[in-house]
Amino acid sequence: MLIHLALMIALGAGVVMLTRVVVRGIEIYAAAGGMSAKAKGQFLGYATSLPELVGTVGTASNGLLGAGLWNIASSNIINLVLFSLAALIYRRVNALMHRKFIDEMAFAVGAFSVPLFLASKESVARSPWTAVGLFIFFVAYIYIDRKLNPEPPLSVAASRNPRDPTKKTRGILMSLAGIFGIVLAGNYLGTEAKFVVEGAGVPEWAVGWILGFITSLPEMTAFFAVFHAARQDGQPPDDDVDCQENLDSLAASNMSNLGLIYPIGIAVFLFISRG
Repeated sequence: MLIHLALMIALGAGVVMLTRVVVRGIEIYAAAGGMSAKAKGQFLGYATSLPELVGTVGTASNGLLGAGLWNIASSNIINLVLFSLAALIYRRVNALMHRKFIDEMAFAVGAFSVPLFLASKESVARSPWTAVGLFIFFVAYIYIDRKLNPEPPLSVAASRNPRDPTKKTRGILMSLAGIFGIVLAGNYLGTEAKFVVEGAGVPEWAVGWILGFITSLPEMTAFFAVFHAARQDGQPPDDDVDCQENLDSLAASNMSNLGLIYPIGIAVFLFISRG
């Protein structure tokens, strides 16, 4: 069964590599399309959640909703740790202490505490009402974020590059190609996870943590890349555009994991169970 474990890890790593293609496409589009720091951060957050999507749906469709839940929980915990580590290394902790960032901080933290609660309540974690409640939580996040941040500044890349329709198209096509590859790889990821759980006796929570660690790699590279780009461009210490991008990336990733991806996992699991 070590072969199935190796295949599961290899497929997860393949999904991560394809996610980098999607992220690069978004970066190209943002630089050439005048995208705001908030919009770029959120798009990066949603893009880096694609591995969690295929991991959760793949495991749920094979009757392993517990693995999907722990994939979400571990990913959100690891995302927060990686974000904090990047902020410490690039000395951006003080810049993050502004009151205007409190909503993103609150949603990012809430999105990792809720899955931990659900992991201890199996019947609640599988309820369709839980899926509905989590989706409402996600909608509330979108609404509150837009109300509190009506005019965000341009992203770091967009502020130093002219708009270029050709590059915008290239960015879109690159992202679509990456998404297509992720969907294909995700079809096999859940099958291998099922073999690992049923054949090797690995508990679902362990499979979830393995997937969570692998699927958090895109977030890590995104956090460090944004802070590094700001430093390379000589961004003044009192300019917090890089913090806005990364905070929105963190909040969007964690909230989409919890409020979109896990509800989809519940729906898939219930549909398969009743089929």
